[in-house]
Amino acid sequence: MVRKLKRFKDKFPEIPDTGEMKKIIFHSILSYLSKQNGHVSKMEIKDVLFDSISLIPGFRVEWGEIQKFGKSKLLVNYKDKLLVLDLEEISNMILRLWDHYLDTHPNHKAR
Repeated sequence: MVRKLKRFKDKFPEIPDTGEMKKIIFHSILSYLSKQNGHVSKMEIKDVLFDSISLIPGFRVEWGEIQKFGKSKLLVNYKDKLLVLDLEEISNMILRLWDHYLDTHPNHKAR
């Protein structure tokens, strides 16, 4: 006798809430940077992005293998869909903005 597995419906919508995604990522980055006193590394920014994307409901996140996907690629899975996200440009832009902030606010202190 062969049994068919019942497919279950998960509680996540077909398309994730982009507003919620933006809030989670933005808040995570600001929260991390507000605690820093000085420059941060590109890897720290990539780790913050990894952690913040992992907080989005329904998202499964892992680093892509360098041999298959290249350097700094994040694999984001949502409802049997896969996104390969290149964190290089994103992390570079965040670092430029942070460095610009530090240059224009020399008295910045960690809270």
